[in-house]
Amino acid sequence: MKCKVIIIGGGLAGLTAAYELKKQGVNPLVLEANDRLGGRIYTKHDGDLSFELGATWVFQDEKLKSLISELGLNIYPQYLTGDTLIKYAPTMETQRAPTDSLMQGARYHKVKGGTNAIIQALASRIDNQNIKINTKVNKIDFKEDHFIITAEDEHTYAAERVVIAVPPKIISEHITIAPSLGIAQILQTTHTWMGESTKFTVVFDQDYWRQRGLSGFVYSNYGLIREMQDHSSPDGQSFALVGFMQPTNDLLLDFEKRRQKVTHELKELFGIKSENILAYDDCLWAEYFSNKMGKNFNQALAPHQNNGHPEYLKAHCDGRLVFAGAETSPINPGYMEGAVRSAYRAVKMLFG
Repeated sequence: MKCKVIIIGGGLAGLTAAYELKKQGVNPLVLEANDRLGGRIYTKHDGDLSFELGATWVFQDEKLKSLISELGLNIYPQYLTGDTLIKYAPTMETQRAPTDSLMQGARYHKVKGGTNAIIQALASRIDNQNIKINTKVNKIDFKEDHFIITAEDEHTYAAERVVIAVPPKIISEHITIAPSLGIAQILQTTHTWMGESTKFTVVFDQDYWRQRGLSGFVYSNYGLIREMQDHSSPDGQSFALVGFMQPTNDLLLDFEKRRQKVTHELKELFGIKSENILAYDDCLWAEYFSNKMGKNFNQALAPHQNNGHPEYLKAHCDGRLVFAGAETSPINPGYMEGAVRSAYRAVKMLFG
């Protein structure tokens, strides 16, 4: 059976495209390689505890905000009251500065219930039988007026049109397209946002930083924790910090050592003791974005390199194949805002 549209990738861009197509009366088939939807949106739950380990913040882009509202979801402002702690060098004392002055008036938000609420809301509006997880595509063949898509398990799917909604480097490393689109070098040299990042969340029994007049914001030029922000729930029922770390050597391989190191640095920053920590989790995104040689996708690439390249804005294969995904957007590339904009663009290119 031939599908009207197949979408490769079940992250924010792929699911937004599927949602938009369904509103137009088209039921696309979504093929996702992993065992979950969401891509770089990853809200992990453990009982009543939740850990934001992927995309977190909603910035000032009305396209994303409008989609969130349309899905019946709500956002709340990032907590920015109090001082930021800044660690310039190990030989210098930690500095305190008003967060408002550092942010220069910038305001941004988070999604109530976690960022994955967007993914769940989108998926709920797409027929379950039209979403296949654990389906890793490794070949796309264009045959005059249709495509034959082959998955790793050798199952094949036919489609009149295709939306590729995965990072370009994944296409370059894992998917063969025939005939060639002639953009191999562009795919290979496109930076993957968060491709080398490690995100973590720590849950506490109290908001110790707020009690000390701190916003939870931390910037550091050294140590494991490099950036951190308040991630307590808007109802005041749970208390957490979320941020980015820079593990090296044995810390890359040992989850428990990372947890212990984070605990030690939190004690130095806020006086928080290990018994005050309810839970910890992290995600090394570099493990998801490595080539067959084990090298990180972003090695030797500049941030946002080739993001929004003109080739990603074209329709290929007689207008039947289009790209979506955060890296393909010339506006807010790499972010959720860029992913949503790319999905709207892809649908418009296919069906006007």
